[in-house]
Amino acid sequence: MSPTPKPPRARVRQVFDARPLVGPTSKLKVRPFLECFDRGSGMPGLVMQGEIRGDSFDVSITGRGVVSLSGASSRDAHGPFALLDAQEHPMGPEHALRLDADAEDVDSSHAAISYFELTFDLVARRELAYAERWYSVYFNPLGLVDGASSGGPRSNFPRPLPS
Repeated sequence: MSPTPKPPRARVRQVFDARPLVGPTSKLKVRPFLECFDRGSGMPGLVMQGEIRGDSFDVSITGRGVVSLSGASSRDAHGPFALLDAQEHPMGPEHALRLDADAEDVDSSHAAISYFELTFDLVARRELAYAERWYSVYFNPLGLVDGASSGGPRSNFPRPLPS
């Protein structure tokens, strides 16, 4: 007999008709904003604006149509806000708008509204990570704007359109 005791045998229990645990989806709190982005030399600036209209949050981008994000609106000590689910909206073949529950670039933010200028590559266009250029507005847990950032492209000059 060995001097070290043996651990007890593991017990396995079968569970039938088990459903995955689904946590409640948390709503993202955002407030009206107006952010201007410098796009580099030779390119016009980009203005992104968010406004509450009834129970929707309308996001407009310079030169693009308005995207309405449906949700619920209310007011607290900091002013009006909208509670929204994470969502993604194409804006034509080369642009997209996304409301993210997880802002990867800023550790302290709760949500991000991002606008993407997509590549002309049809395969890469399916993944927003391959965007030619992106612009984001970050919100803290109170829904207040927590900053803005932009990134891309490999060159600051506009690419010619494909023939």
